[in-house]
Amino acid sequence: MTHDSMRMVEAIGLLLWTTAWTAAQGAGPDSAVETRGAVIGLGGLQCAVTDYGAAGDGTTDDSAAFQRALDAINAAGKGALHIPPGSYRIGARVSEELTSAGLSIIGEGQGVSCLLGDNSAGVLWLHDEWCKSQITIRDLSIYAARQGAGTAIEVSSPARGVRNYRTFLMENVDIRGAGLPTRNYFDCGIKAIAQWRPLFRNVIFSGVLDPSLKQDGEEAKADDSPFYKPACGIQADWCYAPSFQHCYVWSAHTGYRIVSEGERPQGPEDCAFYRSNAVGCRIGIDVATPAIEPQLVLESCHINCRDIGVRLTNRKFFQLTGNLFYSHGNPKYPYTDVMLINCYAGIISGNIFHSVARDNLRPAPPSGRVNLHADGKSRDILIAGNMFNAKGQALAVENSGANVSFKGNQCANPNVTIPSESD
Repeated sequence: MTHDSMRMVEAIGLLLWTTAWTAAQGAGPDSAVETRGAVIGLGGLQCAVTDYGAAGDGTTDDSAAFQRALDAINAAGKGALHIPPGSYRIGARVSEELTSAGLSIIGEGQGVSCLLGDNSAGVLWLHDEWCKSQITIRDLSIYAARQGAGTAIEVSSPARGVRNYRTFLMENVDIRGAGLPTRNYFDCGIKAIAQWRPLFRNVIFSGVLDPSLKQDGEEAKADDSPFYKPACGIQADWCYAPSFQHCYVWSAHTGYRIVSEGERPQGPEDCAFYRSNAVGCRIGIDVATPAIEPQLVLESCHINCRDIGVRLTNRKFFQLTGNLFYSHGNPKYPYTDVMLINCYAGIISGNIFHSVARDNLRPAPPSGRVNLHADGKSRDILIAGNMFNAKGQALAVENSGANVSFKGNQCANPNVTIPSESD
């Protein structure tokens, strides 16, 4: 079945149960679960947040209505929460300790079903202590109605072992400050902690966006710049095999963070980025585990940051192919496109390293940019078929890292320092 066919089946199912709860309003079954106008069936509790008193007028605090709806679904064992078109102000974070097998939160589309985070804690916190829930959030917008609006969405479980199902899916969701231009922002867009194979598809995060603020120069790039106020766009710490497809993070300290820290001796393996962007961040993608773990794919992505584009720590069997790396080249902040720390058995191929700095094609001033940096523990890396067009150093290898092969690459800028070809 194609993706479009699957979406059509889902839409028909949503229409059927929406019709059911509309017909059943005021006549819900007599049950210990607070169903109101909702319907309990084989699929669990299917309801709309308006069944529980949400106004969706952008002014009324609808957090209590969302809390009642999620409490009812959790008590029913599983279910789906429909968010009709409207703007739902969340004056207090909605929190749920999940005991249910599955939870879907489904809107009517980005810019149509909108949640307004108007508190310092965030919009939604879901925790599954027993690691048995499957969570889907899709087709809605989440707006920060203030500066420092907490974490928009947090989904967490304890770090545990293998499961044979995907625990978290987020699709067609945008998270940003309310209005345009805006100086409102969430401190973090998404925290998905210890999820099994979480999938993020068409998820957008944006921090401050105000043309009246300086976009260039030292003031805009300073550590305390409003553009770096959000700590992270999408955080997936201790997640096994997270996948990011057609995602975009703009204006945050770190775009994507998959870092596993703590007492556990090993971290989760596998990670994939496909046609995803990190722009206007200090660090684009940060991936780290306590011990060396296999597999990472970064393909057809666009990375443009201030300090580091991609930082990999303790990763083997990785592939960086077909990406565009570039920077505005502020000399006060030397930039590294790809930093490898204790990595081995990787392929870096078919990428373009570019700069839009006005002096990119001039010898002076010199650039401190390094396209590829490998520490002394990194080894067995093939760097081939890339295009280097950013003034600076194409490759820096500490302590002559073992078997770092550089061959078949093309230089389009005489101000790029290129190492000799190696076998």
